[in-house]
Amino acid sequence: MDLSEVTTNPNRHPWEMSRAEFVLKLLEDNIALNENSKLLDIGCGDLYFSLKARARNAIEIDAVDLAFDDDETRFKGIQKIKHLDTVMNKQYDIICAMDVLEHVDNDEALLNRLIKMLKPDGILVITVPAFQFLYSYHDLRLKHLRRYHRGHLSYLIEDHSNISIVESFYFFHLLIYVRMAEKFIQFILNLNPKKNHSNAVNAWKHPEAHPLTRSLGTILTTDAKICRMLAKIGIRLPGLSLATVIRKKAET
Repeated sequence: MDLSEVTTNPNRHPWEMSRAEFVLKLLEDNIALNENSKLLDIGCGDLYFSLKARARNAIEIDAVDLAFDDDETRFKGIQKIKHLDTVMNKQYDIICAMDVLEHVDNDEALLNRLIKMLKPDGILVITVPAFQFLYSYHDLRLKHLRRYHRGHLSYLIEDHSNISIVESFYFFHLLIYVRMAEKFIQFILNLNPKKNHSNAVNAWKHPEAHPLTRSLGTILTTDAKICRMLAKIGIRLPGLSLATVIRKKAET
């Protein structure tokens, strides 16, 4: 989760757990990993995803988040970095930007910087919240500036002749109905958007081993897999999130 969301609650929401596993599957399906592979986790939060990637693949990881302390430190083999400028001259096999672009004013500029940092044949894995009509108090609490449509994200990268979109699809289809119900209830009750309503992601009450956590995690992971599978045959279900995998073309 984002460091701005961190609390003393040790429990992980099934959404966050499922997203991490799904993104790991995406990058593992699209690039061969070895001990020399270099991954940049931009907007890494509390290192939840980075630690999973490191444990599973023993790759070199730089984790960047503005909420870190100024001093660069290592944690369990992961280099923690506060400012992206610190690593701007480095090149990476994989860059992960999980729910990052929606937080920045100039998302196109950040995307351009990340593409420049990719090695030839490297991949950039992006997840963002989908569909502006789903924008809610939840987005306001998390300081989201926008939500995305596939066409919007494609437009931001279409000027780059040295990259190609490998996959682009919505996922977490079932959660659309949850969010729509949430928005309807907020409208009916006329809730104040400035009020600090609890955030379900950091208020989850059950540990990872709890049957409810495991069940919901399995449902969400299955949902994401189905959305991805259908997208490959041209059927794109709407979803609460959008995933896009970009590959930088190999030098000729």
